[in-house]
Amino acid sequence: MTDTVVVIYSGGMDSFTLLHLARARGYQVHALSFDYGQRHVRELECARRVCTELSIPHKVIDIRALAEVMAGSALTGKGAVPEGHYEEESMKATVVPNRNMILLSLATGYAVTAGAVAVWYGAHGGDHAIYPDCRPEFVEKMDAVCRVANYEPVGIEAPFMGSDKGAILAEGVKLGLDYSKTWTCYNGRKKACGRCGSCVERLEAFAANGLSDPLPYEVER
Repeated sequence: MTDTVVVIYSGGMDSFTLLHLARARGYQVHALSFDYGQRHVRELECARRVCTELSIPHKVIDIRALAEVMAGSALTGKGAVPEGHYEEESMKATVVPNRNMILLSLATGYAVTAGAVAVWYGAHGGDHAIYPDCRPEFVEKMDAVCRVANYEPVGIEAPFMGSDKGAILAEGVKLGLDYSKTWTCYNGRKKACGRCGSCVERLEAFAANGLSDPLPYEVER
């Protein structure tokens, strides 16, 4: 297989696994990252390093100018990031308005330019409760639109849609991946906080696989 795909690569553990899965399946990968003003922007540093190591074409697109129309999220504002599990109502504060529709639209344009057959992104089963743009119906409709939006059809694929974070990590372990090269915490400090929804879910995934997370944390584990 010599087909090319564009992988939306945040630098987190899900997209890190997705990037390597695409390579393992024989795709030529173009990685696309976005700076949308997220406070955990250090994940982009992880993305850059990994793509450099793997010699993967990588573009980081600055869309911070869109902040005025993507406001209201704890991930881009100055308020505190809520702590707890994604099933909790408070985690809705981490929703960035229309983020994935915007990112997928831009990635589709890049896919046409790069001659890619599809855009991959890391939406997964654990996201469904909180994020509308990570649910199956959203992916199905975005896929339908992006196949007719240009002369060249581009598919939208979320290979982890039926998986939780534990299953994604298990896939990465099979691929021999080093998760110290990722960043997940919503707080972009020196160490991961261990309390935000992203950290909680990540730690649960490692525990489910009988593994220890290689990242340093502010709280004892």
